[in-house]
Amino acid sequence: MNKSIPLFKVFMPESTIDSLKETIMSGYLAEGDKSKEFTNLVQEFIGNPFISTVNSCTMALNIAYRLSGVVDGSEVITTPLTSIASNVPVLSLGGKVVWADVEKDTGMIDPNQIEGLVTERTKAVLVLHKDGDLAKINEIKEICKKYRIKLIEDSAHAFGAKYKGVKIGNTADYSCFSFQAIKHITCADGGALSCANEADYKIAKKLKWFGSDKSTKGEGNPWLKDIDVLGYKGDLNNVMATIGISQMEYVDEIISKYNKNGNYYNKLLSDIPGLNILTRIEDCYPVYWAYTVIVEERDALIRKLNEKGISSMQIHPRNDKWTIFKDSMKELPGVDYFNERELSLPCGWWVDKSDIEWISSIIKEGW
Repeated sequence: MNKSIPLFKVFMPESTIDSLKETIMSGYLAEGDKSKEFTNLVQEFIGNPFISTVNSCTMALNIAYRLSGVVDGSEVITTPLTSIASNVPVLSLGGKVVWADVEKDTGMIDPNQIEGLVTERTKAVLVLHKDGDLAKINEIKEICKKYRIKLIEDSAHAFGAKYKGVKIGNTADYSCFSFQAIKHITCADGGALSCANEADYKIAKKLKWFGSDKSTKGEGNPWLKDIDVLGYKGDLNNVMATIGISQMEYVDEIISKYNKNGNYYNKLLSDIPGLNILTRIEDCYPVYWAYTVIVEERDALIRKLNEKGISSMQIHPRNDKWTIFKDSMKELPGVDYFNERELSLPCGWWVDKSDIEWISSIIKEGW
């Protein structure tokens, strides 16, 4: 009898039930003390005091693009091998996505492709840390510094990851995290934006709440003050924060499990005909939101694994072919190659060593 192993599974400690009941019956459900407590925990975990929690990673990305100066006619250099959430905010702000090709052995944006795409309209480069692996941030950061454009990390898959000893959230102008249902840490939905400086952080807090900094509520009615920036309704409420607080009690254990599982796959899946392990940067700590490999005849392997009860798929197919991006279409041979071969395997806290050995043995049989 086959064992069912999902690609994603929600971590939810039983202690969350009592905490939620307390919050729900408190009479205050909006952004408040629980939201502040969760934000503090995230700031401490990342090691950056300039982090604002929001209601989704998409909102964090919207704010990051706003802080980067993206307006009508602006350009953002980005990758199509990501979630729709990474790129749609650019269009919503009147900007244009400019596709950079990806490295065939990582699926992430190729630093060598970026500089030739920079124009006077370029405001930012968007980098996805794909599936918890790390992109080549140092190389990209040098290009952004040279042309005085902002570096934005889509870190939805990379909560707790470290780039050469530095936690993501301290490595770019802005890092955007996700606490959506199936991420490492969840608030049912939610996100966070880390900023590199206090000035941007203060503006971010305004942008997430109609242009008013809600943290100054104790200073009197915030609506009696001037609103000088057009903001969103993007705050993280007490209910979502309560779920997040219960998760953060286990964050180190959870993140470590993802990392160890990914490293074990690295060991077991080497030297298999028709399958290549991704190239990874040395001295980094990936968190393997999913374990992604490059597979020839991918669909055949997916069918075999699914027949055994093992969930596997390409999580985020390319989005540059969608009609909404028709004005940005171009030839991207690296994307073509990776998009046709990318496959992700279960790697989370619910996967144990014997599961990885079983999955690997099935793969080694061929497909």
